[in-house]
Amino acid sequence: MTANVTEKTKPQRSLSPLLGVLGLIDRGQLLAFVCMLVALAAAAGITLGFGYVLKGLVDQGLTGHNISEINRILFIMVLMVCGLAIASFARLSLSGWLAETIVARLRVHAFTRLLTLDPAFYMRRMSHEVANSLSADTTLVGTTIATSLPLVMRNLLLVMGGIVMLVATSPRLTLMVLGIMPLVALPVIVIGRRVRGNAKKSQEQTGLLGGMMGETLSNIQTVQSYTAEERFARKYATQAHDTLKAAMRQILTRAAMASSVIFILFSSLCAVMWIGARDVMDGTISSGALASFVFYAALVASAFGILGDVGAAVFRAAAALERIREILNMQPTIISPVSETKIPEAIGNVQVSDLYFKYLDAPVIDGMSFNVRAGETVAIVGPSGAGKTTLFQLLMRFADAQSGSIMLDGRDIRSLPLEYLRGTVSYVPQDGALFSGTVKENILLGNPDARLGQIEKAARDAQAHDFIMALPNGYDTLLGERGMRLSGGQKQRIALTRALLKESPILLLDEATASLDTENEKAIQAAVRALHGKRTVMIIAHRLSTVLEADRIYVMQAGKIVEEGTHSELLTKNGVYARMVGQQFSLAEDQARRAHLGLTDSLH
Repeated sequence: MTANVTEKTKPQRSLSPLLGVLGLIDRGQLLAFVCMLVALAAAAGITLGFGYVLKGLVDQGLTGHNISEINRILFIMVLMVCGLAIASFARLSLSGWLAETIVARLRVHAFTRLLTLDPAFYMRRMSHEVANSLSADTTLVGTTIATSLPLVMRNLLLVMGGIVMLVATSPRLTLMVLGIMPLVALPVIVIGRRVRGNAKKSQEQTGLLGGMMGETLSNIQTVQSYTAEERFARKYATQAHDTLKAAMRQILTRAAMASSVIFILFSSLCAVMWIGARDVMDGTISSGALASFVFYAALVASAFGILGDVGAAVFRAAAALERIREILNMQPTIISPVSETKIPEAIGNVQVSDLYFKYLDAPVIDGMSFNVRAGETVAIVGPSGAGKTTLFQLLMRFADAQSGSIMLDGRDIRSLPLEYLRGTVSYVPQDGALFSGTVKENILLGNPDARLGQIEKAARDAQAHDFIMALPNGYDTLLGERGMRLSGGQKQRIALTRALLKESPILLLDEATASLDTENEKAIQAAVRALHGKRTVMIIAHRLSTVLEADRIYVMQAGKIVEEGTHSELLTKNGVYARMVGQQFSLAEDQARRAHLGLTDSLH
């Protein structure tokens, strides 16, 4: 497959990815954001007001021994506490709602983008790893929007307001406080860069760990059948240890940044308090002014400490949002063209001309040409690795050939909208891919508007109706993850039912009968025969009994068509196809002979 997206972008050492959230805010969310800011400002204003009230309490109440003044000031403080509680409730509820709605939209945008990426992307990235990373990153962004960002804004307001009140209380002491501000910013700037880089690495390791677990559990029967539980446990433990080391690097840098800020702030605050105490003794400021100054200085110091700690969380969210943005910015190389005119309904004529496709510099399809007329049934056979499935991928434009063309009813498929092209094709893959919903939901993927009668007809044609009705809840039976409750043959028959329900002019069967017994294989062959003249059917098969009645058989080898003709014509050529038929019949005869000998021995 060709490379389809740019997976990595140059790491950025800023909080700019967080600005991308603004593009996800609609008018209602913007109003909620403004109301949240008002609540934040109110809460910060009330908090700052406590310092001014404290000055009056000390100077006019305690120092003057005025009990009525003390009662009046304490009543005001009770009202302020009530206002602070109301403002905090509004802030928390609005920020929580805003976070959840933004994250929901972010997840939808990211998932929608993932659905458009070419299969080549998922050949390089584990789907479980992508899913786990996306889930963890969006959760982290949501937590940051709901908790960390409001805290940052609140404490920025407290810092700015506190500095203003410090100046109003004692300009001399305030100059000393401001003199240490650059020292506080130093660890945030220097260590903050490492915090963000380590956070991104930690999140990537967490995604890989989740991907490994998802992949292993989705193939648990294979793991257990090879008694490989211990090996996978060791492999997971190694990955978990790597994740732990990455997390500890992120934790230690975060702790270093927060502790550096706290040490600088409170050491400086102690020095300022010592100088302020001497000013009170000298009569330069009052005791209430010092108490108020200490309150504001502690408030500013505490706000800076919180900013240092919460800032690390914001840096982690910025790293997470950068990873999400990488997904949102990915563009598939298979671009759907826009048709300005209405395209006639497809008939099903397929023409392949001089097709050449390579993967990892190795040719997979090498100069292939053939024609399939509408309503014909053709088979494509050949050894594994000959390029048969790749041909189907190219027909559906999951990748584009480097040269040559594929025409559908005389139109180059690269000029057709992807929705139109893939809407003309029903595809049954080798593994009969199913989802974790009900039988009915899986079948309706072929035609969401189909009625129950149509579903049952397609199921009967695919020889699936009887076993479906034997399930506990019939068509409403839940299948489990990837249809694990069904056998391989049952999964393939449901996949075939889905394809038949789609009623597209072209049907692609990629080893669709490989997991069926002989009786059901014959039934499927009868269903395919019934489509003759109605749909163009292209069959990939290793079991040559499936292709005996095809209008034409193409034999592929090393990406080329080396023979073509009907079954009888190819046998007379005594070439590759004849040898394949001979090998399969020899194998069948050998198996039958061994079975007969085993039965004879058991009778004796």
